[in-house]
Amino acid sequence: MKVITKGRIMILMGFLCFGIAANIIVHNQNEDLEAGVSAAGLLEGVEAQVTNAPIDMNPTGLMKSVDVNGQSFIGIIDIPAIDIRLPIQTEWSSVNAKTSPCRYKGSVYENDLIVAGHNYQRHFGNLKNLVAGDTIIVTDVDGRKYYYEVTYIEDIGTYEVDKMDEGTWDFTVFTCTIGGASRVTVRCDFVKVEAPGSGDEITKEIEEAVTADENQ
Repeated sequence: MKVITKGRIMILMGFLCFGIAANIIVHNQNEDLEAGVSAAGLLEGVEAQVTNAPIDMNPTGLMKSVDVNGQSFIGIIDIPAIDIRLPIQTEWSSVNAKTSPCRYKGSVYENDLIVAGHNYQRHFGNLKNLVAGDTIIVTDVDGRKYYYEVTYIEDIGTYEVDKMDEGTWDFTVFTCTIGGASRVTVRCDFVKVEAPGSGDEITKEIEEAVTADENQ
């Protein structure tokens, strides 16, 4: 009869742990991919409903929303420094956050919007790489573009929820760290708002078109 030694048991346990870890990695990668694909499809739906019409440039209160595939969205967030462009869902929930970032609370119209998202690589996984001076843009469903400058980055403990809306920051975006021990929290100051079809926006579109032609 073959005796199972302590050494063999340790080896078997090692293989078991390795297998479990590999399965977790594969699961997380698949979940990340699914989140990216879902967000891309929803983004197209939101972009198609942004009106870009002449509008009041000083709205107040809650942000308007549009529906895409039964989900509600208040706009789009762009973070050029980490190559992110994603739709923002109207309300936060753990289920909603699996497809795109969500409004945690507040409004761009009141200079207190907070947006939360998962740390998927295709969502907010690279927020930690932002630095002071980077730009974040929020486009509402009427086409107004709100520009913000990153001014401060901090880690907030998972259970320190009350700290998320402390201070007088104009805009905040956050995500959990890997393992969920804390939240990477990016604080921003308001810079400007552009109207749909404004001079700055048209100039930017022309510059992008010229650059694209030069690269062809």
